[in-house]
Amino acid sequence: MTNSLPISDTWYESFFTGINCELWEKAVSAEWNHQEADFLFGLLQMKPGQRLLDIPCGNGRLSVELSAKNLLVTGVDLSETFIRSLNKKIENEKLPIHTLRADMLSFEVDHLFSGAICMGNSFGYFNAEKMDAFVERVSACLLPGARFIINSGMIAESILPTFSKQKSFTVGDIQMDITNTYQPTDSLMVSTILYTKAGATETHAFKHYVFTLGEVKRLLKKHGVPGQRCLWFCIGR
Repeated sequence: MTNSLPISDTWYESFFTGINCELWEKAVSAEWNHQEADFLFGLLQMKPGQRLLDIPCGNGRLSVELSAKNLLVTGVDLSETFIRSLNKKIENEKLPIHTLRADMLSFEVDHLFSGAICMGNSFGYFNAEKMDAFVERVSACLLPGARFIINSGMIAESILPTFSKQKSFTVGDIQMDITNTYQPTDSLMVSTILYTKAGATETHAFKHYVFTLGEVKRLLKKHGVPGQRCLWFCIGR
């Protein structure tokens, strides 16, 4: 398995489908979701009834947990599979969550928010120019004092010292084999994932721009996020 074929800048539009989405539904336990939501709730310092932006929200694992803390959550994601899954949970459990199927770069909302989260390594889907546009759009949606929490294991200081070309994982009945290459001239990691389940296979490819922590801090400062908007940055792997 190689990364020889070019990957479109809009890879994310079709990436989150099929076995790929099924794996991420299974990958994180209910207990982990609960603990992570508790951690985020503490950092956000929000009050019941305030609005939270979860972008992108994926299958809504954190949207659901944080809505249980009486936050009014808006979950934004482009994946039809993920939004459909979340809408089913909302309907079955009568949850006060608003969903919006939209691109991270062009979403439009009717409210300002008292907090925002960008989880699951989503920060870095785009090049520097487009990431600038993303941060600017989120910043414009935040009330004064709102916190914007970002989680990423793809920050240069986190990923490059232990960069691995090959990785394999098993989640339930799904085998996940990943091949990574790093393109230093573009600060870009290109990955191909082979999923195997009950003899069936799917291949998905993505690319992720790698930024230093200093670059991210300067980008956020440019749009007024630190200081009056209290940036909390979580680097994970």
